[in-house]
Amino acid sequence: MSKTAIIVDDSKLSRMHVRAMVLRNKPDWTVVEAANGGELFTTLQDTPVDVAIIDYNMPGDNGVETAAKLRQSHPGIHIAIITANAQDAVVSGIRGVGAAFMPKPLEEEQVVRFLNSTALPQRRPAQPQQE
Repeated sequence: MSKTAIIVDDSKLSRMHVRAMVLRNKPDWTVVEAANGGELFTTLQDTPVDVAIIDYNMPGDNGVETAAKLRQSHPGIHIAIITANAQDAVVSGIRGVGAAFMPKPLEEEQVVRFLNSTALPQRRPAQPQQE
């Protein structure tokens, strides 16, 4: 089934790199790009998106903040966040918004696993633990 993915990263080179990985593995998909969270939400006004791959480090809102806003406004989108920062607080923040964590340097196998997982029900944000 054809889907639309958006790649959100302030680095044009990184967006091109991720776009190439997506299209090599899902050639029937449409891929759009945004340089930051603001551009992401502007794009979403005209373009329905199924999958968002978001860089963690960007000017303005970081990837987790962007993903949290995206989850609220578009709860059906599958989200992955890419970062070289694998600190527990960052990874738990990513999982807390129901996003997949993809460490840098990005390996194509990770991207393929995430893309294939979008056929399954989406991740849900973590619920607070009941005591």
